[in-house]
Amino acid sequence: MRHGKYPFIVGFLAAPVALYTTFVIGPYLQAFYLAMTNWRGVAANPTFIGLDNFRRLLQDEVFWKAVRHHGLLLLAMPLITIAIALIFAFLLNVGGGARSGAMA
Repeated sequence: MRHGKYPFIVGFLAAPVALYTTFVIGPYLQAFYLAMTNWRGVAANPTFIGLDNFRRLLQDEVFWKAVRHHGLLLLAMPLITIAIALIFAFLLNVGGGARSGAMA
């Protein structure tokens, strides 16, 4: 009975792993390759320039402003969401529910 355990598991995992590799990992690798070129989307042959695009990006003032704004949103949005949720929970709790006839 044990001889069929691993081929059975591999049989069920092969299709999802193949789909994940095709539709997630493949595009990531292609995007990383394109980030290493100077291709603008029009020319047929992109020229490989290595990490120069990333070097330029790290020196860009607009990029760092975007990173700061993203960090602010990353910290502020969960706090705002939790505060709003607590307010609504408090309002529901103060209302008394169905026992006092408020929510019949």
